[in-house]
Amino acid sequence: MVASLQFEELTKQRDEFMLKVPGITVEKGEVLGVIGNNGAGKSTMIQLVLGLVQPTSGAIHRYSEGEVAPSLEEWKREVGFVFDDLSVYEDLHLTKLSSFLKEVYPGWDESYYFSLLKQFDVDVKKKVKKFSRGMRMKAGIAAALAHHPKLLLLDEPTSGLDTKSRKQMIALLQRENEQNGTTIIFSSHILSDMEKLATSVWLMDKGEILLHGDVEELQANHAVAEGGTIHKEAASKEGRRRATLEELHDYYLGGDVE
Repeated sequence: MVASLQFEELTKQRDEFMLKVPGITVEKGEVLGVIGNNGAGKSTMIQLVLGLVQPTSGAIHRYSEGEVAPSLEEWKREVGFVFDDLSVYEDLHLTKLSSFLKEVYPGWDESYYFSLLKQFDVDVKKKVKKFSRGMRMKAGIAAALAHHPKLLLLDEPTSGLDTKSRKQMIALLQRENEQNGTTIIFSSHILSDMEKLATSVWLMDKGEILLHGDVEELQANHAVAEGGTIHKEAASKEGRRRATLEELHDYYLGGDVE
């Protein structure tokens, strides 16, 4: 096993809220889907990984080529990230953004950047302030991928996208993972998208990870009866099937399933 990230009994206190991440390792090439209602701590976790906020206790170990990264700054050069909005100067054109990011990332691939924007039908001549929410997200994804990162951190990457664009995005992320071994950590409320992409999941609620593990195993170990009731057992009995991620979400995070 080659680690990409390692959490060591991490906590982050924010007023009355406390995020807790036990000792968990995210492996190289893993696609981790983070599920949780608003306020679960998903964005705080991503901010901690990026070093935008500091933990209250515990630690995060960030790896590069199987070794602990020499510094946060050097590690970030191998990381792409997208929050739920494109946080850049509003009067910027995307051609100018490319010129800026070329100075930040040694591996910046301008041709790939513009090919992604073309694939997403994003007008590079428009100013960012003229973009819709979906266009801003597409531009953010293109910028995050254009330096061929080893780790992608995505906060609601399909938010604001139409069905066609969501399918494009999922296919693109799958390709990045399968062809380049890119490790991906992403949060999403659209669990059908997560089911197509994630190899492992965290189910988070009020700052705690209630369940985590391999998607296939978790689904196989939660059986759904004909009436819709979930049971914590292998889905091998007649008349029972494996749970979907939507059903696991409802079961653990306060939905309708009993």
